[in-house]
Amino acid sequence: MSCPILFDMDGVIADSWKPFFKFWSEVLAELGAEQLATKEQLLALFEGNFFEELSKLVPGNWMQPNFLSNARLAHLQFMSQCPPIPEVNKGLDHLAENYPLYLVTSNFTEAAEYFLKNQNIDCFRAVLGMEHSFSKIEKIRSVMKQHPEQPCYFISDTSGDLHEAREAGAIPVAAAWGWHSRDTLEKAKPAFILDTPSELLEFSTHM
Repeated sequence: MSCPILFDMDGVIADSWKPFFKFWSEVLAELGAEQLATKEQLLALFEGNFFEELSKLVPGNWMQPNFLSNARLAHLQFMSQCPPIPEVNKGLDHLAENYPLYLVTSNFTEAAEYFLKNQNIDCFRAVLGMEHSFSKIEKIRSVMKQHPEQPCYFISDTSGDLHEAREAGAIPVAAAWGWHSRDTLEKAKPAFILDTPSELLEFSTHM
């Protein structure tokens, strides 16, 4: 059985930074945390687990069902209009010929599935969104249980995800075309760094 390859979505497959930033900067302003509503501060939250880091800096029990319902609708809307990262489809299709692929995201599962359907991307065996868990460690391990004794790779564009991949027991792979800079990704010490989506076509030769 081939080893599983897990992908993050935002920044790796979906070019979603602008609508993500718009939504969360407005949320933070409403919560009185305008100081976090900058590109630099929001990206810094992804040096750890986004939701955990956010809860440390924005206290209060604000992530309630009503908020999540509104957030879900907003994410559905902007992911329906979100373009894919250029050339990433070719790499996904190539890897899917020989490896089981999974999508592991902090986005809403329904929003992720809507994006994939819109872009005719049907190579993933399953989509594990925030409803499964806020922790990517738990989601990665749930996939690993389906592929015992096989190495598992997780490809992401944020250093926090790379740390979670390593803690889960997966091999972290950095996608340097996404949200975090190459320098930030290097600090997380990934096993591999892919600089462009076209390198996905040759990634399996390094596994």
